[in-house]
Amino acid sequence: MRKIMNKEWIMRRKQIIGCLAMGAVFWACSGGDSDSMDLGGGASGDAGVTAVVDWEVAGVSQKGPFVTGSAVTVQELDGVTLKQTGKSFKGSIKSDKGDFAIKDINLGSQYAILEASGYYRDEISGKKSSGMVTLRALTDLSNRKTVNINLLTHLEYERVMYLVNKKKMSIADAKAQAEEEVLASFAIEGDFGESEDLNIFESGDGNAALLAVSVLMQGDADEAGLTERIGEFSISLAEGGSWDDADTKTAIADWACDVDLKGSLSTVRKNVEDWKYADTVPAFEKYVTNFWWNNFGLGVCNDKRENETKRNINKLSNLYNEYFVCEKGRWHIPGDEPLSSSSVENAPESSSSETPLSSIYDPFVSSSSSEPEDTIPPLPAELDFFDSTYSFDGYRSFGEGKQEVWFLTSPGRLVNDRERRDSIASALVNLMGTRGFAFEGAINNDSLDDVRCDTLSYVYSLKKENVVYKISITKELGMGIMYGSSYFFKVKVVVLKDGFEELPTTDYSSLRFFKDFPEELAFMEDYSSTKVRADYDDDSLMISWQFRRNVDSTNSQMYQFLPDLSKEKTAEDALKPLLGVLPDNGFTFVKSDSLGRNSNMSDSVVVRYFYEMETPAARFMLRAEVGTVAYPYFGVTYTFKYGYTVDVNVYYKQKPESKGKTE
Repeated sequence: MRKIMNKEWIMRRKQIIGCLAMGAVFWACSGGDSDSMDLGGGASGDAGVTAVVDWEVAGVSQKGPFVTGSAVTVQELDGVTLKQTGKSFKGSIKSDKGDFAIKDINLGSQYAILEASGYYRDEISGKKSSGMVTLRALTDLSNRKTVNINLLTHLEYERVMYLVNKKKMSIADAKAQAEEEVLASFAIEGDFGESEDLNIFESGDGNAALLAVSVLMQGDADEAGLTERIGEFSISLAEGGSWDDADTKTAIADWACDVDLKGSLSTVRKNVEDWKYADTVPAFEKYVTNFWWNNFGLGVCNDKRENETKRNINKLSNLYNEYFVCEKGRWHIPGDEPLSSSSVENAPESSSSETPLSSIYDPFVSSSSSEPEDTIPPLPAELDFFDSTYSFDGYRSFGEGKQEVWFLTSPGRLVNDRERRDSIASALVNLMGTRGFAFEGAINNDSLDDVRCDTLSYVYSLKKENVVYKISITKELGMGIMYGSSYFFKVKVVVLKDGFEELPTTDYSSLRFFKDFPEELAFMEDYSSTKVRADYDDDSLMISWQFRRNVDSTNSQMYQFLPDLSKEKTAEDALKPLLGVLPDNGFTFVKSDSLGRNSNMSDSVVVRYFYEMETPAARFMLRAEVGTVAYPYFGVTYTFKYGYTVDVNVYYKQKPESKGKTE
């Protein structure tokens, strides 16, 4: 019952004479249109504070579940300050499921701490813990009689207290924010309701997230190590709202990667099942998996990224610089069979392909670190002058979202029109000026795009309250043999929040500036008409080279650089000389296949051949494909009946020395 304090009640209260005896005395009085009972703690007449009378609270206490006999208490909190008043009600765990019930609870406010202390069932070992732990749950009892005590309720506790006492937030808002921040620390997103409603023995994403956090925090730590982790997490989260212990997070990620790739998460699932308290164990594996993927900088593995190769960029990790391949919805180390116990359907944001996928290692899908366009967040409203004519090339986030970066390309591919490119860029600059942006200067460009960008970027910035907006514009250099030259420009948008210091999106000692042609591929020049450094990916330490030979052109007089190989009768005949020398140059055959190409660049089935080679410096993945290819050039189509293209992805094992950088 909510108590309302009025003037009449205040006057009557001043006249009350009471006495204290036998430890506690409760006073009741009535008058006017309201009555009130002062049960201690928060002033029950304060707006928003509700007395709890003859209440019963039940629930489960889980790290894993606390064992029979573990102590549970309900501790009264002041309804305004959340300070403990000293009044408590005691109970105990009734079974190894961790369940409890405490009756006859009388509190002066609806806010209370439920605390469980004792031994628990360890999800990792399946056995009773050798040491005791204590977990807390801060809750509002005004509209609930079920409160579960678990690791999420405990991890949010100190943050809630800070937000209420220091930031003057309401308890409800503080709890909602703290719950979201705890989950974000484990790369978990979702609205799962209140943490004291979650239960590892029930299905649902929220319960799966709880079990995953419990598994991750336990990891390979003993009870003392777990207690230390919990304490340090709580301290870190309390004032900053994030878990900044990179060493511990990485140690947990290394452990999670190891047990995931070995398939040992199935043991955790079996342990929980064997306790016989769950009809269905929630799908926790997907959150454990996503944690180490996120920590290593791999991102999601789905059908769009099938066979993509990515490098672990976390320098604190024991697996730093290790390559992982995305295959069948799982990241795993190439050459190792993916044994993860997590099923593909449980993998975050993963979906199966409509056609069967080969299990052979195939890196020839773009390994760009950019996100697919449909997953790129929208630009802030302040940047609405970038309309739909700009294409999004990628997105990155740093510092728990305090630095966001978008990569865009100017409208259209402006063929043979350098002036038009510059006029569109100038129009953009003028528009930025009307929005308050100022020219900051020209810098060496830091654009994660292609190798044909100019060496300078022109930077404009705007500060608005606690946010800094920076826009870099980089000219795209003209390049093209068959198509003529293309002129457009690249844009990088950086948003910095709360004074965050900008982190570069490119390391200038990286492969972007490594322009030497690999000597291991020198033989390819004898079997190609053209070669180009086609792409690179700094995260994966990858550079790709493309070679092309176009044979028997219907207009070959236009291309005198092409050798006369028209005597070859099939595309495969044209490619045979190259395939014959690949083994002599260290390449090993992997597979071949064929596919239809749905493009105006080909009117026949394309045949592909895959080879690979590994040296002390790098891994070379080669794909050669042949087919009838048609090129439009200034309104005329030239057909090369027996053309072939060779793509070689070079994955370096460490960054090149400084001599590989441009000046």
